[in-house]
Amino acid sequence: MTMQLDLMPRPDVSASIADQPEMDPSLGQWMTPAWAAQEIVRDRFSDLGASDVVIEPSCGTGRFLEALPRETTVIGVEIDPRLAAMARKTGRTVVEGDFRTVELPQIGYTAAIGNPPFDLDVFEGMLTRMHGLLVEDAPFVAILPSYMFQTSTRVMRWNERWSLAQTMIPRTIFKGISLPLVLATFTKNAHRRLIGFSFYAQSREVEEMPKDYASRLRTERNGWRSVVGEALRILGGTGTVEQIYREVGPRRPTATEHWKAQVRKQLQQNFTKVGAARYAL
Repeated sequence: MTMQLDLMPRPDVSASIADQPEMDPSLGQWMTPAWAAQEIVRDRFSDLGASDVVIEPSCGTGRFLEALPRETTVIGVEIDPRLAAMARKTGRTVVEGDFRTVELPQIGYTAAIGNPPFDLDVFEGMLTRMHGLLVEDAPFVAILPSYMFQTSTRVMRWNERWSLAQTMIPRTIFKGISLPLVLATFTKNAHRRLIGFSFYAQSREVEEMPKDYASRLRTERNGWRSVVGEALRILGGTGTVEQIYREVGPRRPTATEHWKAQVRKQLQQNFTKVGAARYAL
């Protein structure tokens, strides 16, 4: 059954939520200050118009709902009935329930914004649902703790479906929080670029290499030369480029192959070419 909701932009309301008291951080309720929501919308969504539909997956008291342009259709989702009631004072449509599973209008969402719970499992579920809702090239801008982006495994897995960009923001936006924060943008597109993430692809490649080769890269001064030399030794002192690739390469597929360029460089500079694409110690 198709869910029917009134999605027409509503007139502004006189009762603002900007002065509502902050929630209890011990419950994971870090409400975005009104000024910060306004600045983020101004910086990241200056071109929103009447043809856009924006979804906020954890709208809380509705700070982003209030900050977004009045002519834009905006839908908020909130699991806490008390907060959902407060968010409705913005005049926006608010769906009560868990964003990961709640029934939502099946329309093409052109953008998403929010301050999701700082729980990795919860956010992973939100991100999965969000990918199915957004149209191509639509961004999802979210305030998140920086620890979510600290491992190359997770970032490169997200990068299989999203382009990612991130910038640091001050944790003092929220009173009493101790976590470093970023403003992250997940864009649903085919290019899947990484902006503001250095060496994540290379780190992922090393993590997936056989343990001995990964250890050489982490501990030895001339790690790549040592890796190629050991591979040739195992191959009997000589081998083709493809044989060396198979010997040292990541055991699970990676999105990039920077490591192949390093192997070729070492072969050309430090080993003897003895035939077509064949090298020896």
